[in-house]
Amino acid sequence: MAALQACRRGLTRAPICGGINTAVLCRSCTSTSKDFFEKNKDLKRPMSPHVTIYRPQWTWTLSIVHRGTGLFLSAGVYGGALALAQSAGSFEAVIGDMSVHPVIGGLTKLGIAFPFIYHTLNGLRHLNWDRGNGFAIKTLEQQGMIVLGSSVLLSAAVAALL
Repeated sequence: MAALQACRRGLTRAPICGGINTAVLCRSCTSTSKDFFEKNKDLKRPMSPHVTIYRPQWTWTLSIVHRGTGLFLSAGVYGGALALAQSAGSFEAVIGDMSVHPVIGGLTKLGIAFPFIYHTLNGLRHLNWDRGNGFAIKTLEQQGMIVLGSSVLLSAAVAALL
């Protein structure tokens, strides 16, 4: 009982709250967490770090693009499969029935090629990280630029060939 009261006052030590040899606050203590949130509210701090307080960096920008391309590819596969399942003809017949301006067709091919190529190349970059290589900031940024540049060039080449 005394330990619980000490916890509520924020006076607990390691044996009561988890076995660490330093003084820690118990997680069930509501008064200290209330003080924490009131202090942060008075200081006008956000509840958690927000995108607006950080300077954009290539590493997290490319990470967001990687996730976006993964979602786009997943939606494209499932959407294309559903559209093809609903169509009356074969895949060749559906594609043959489409008649679009060459500029729109080229942009469409580029829009399909870029996510696939970027996601693949960035996935190889991630496999390199899984091996424990390339974690220096300069290396991370260089690899990101190489992946992005290669993706743009390869996507343009694929769109031009098809």
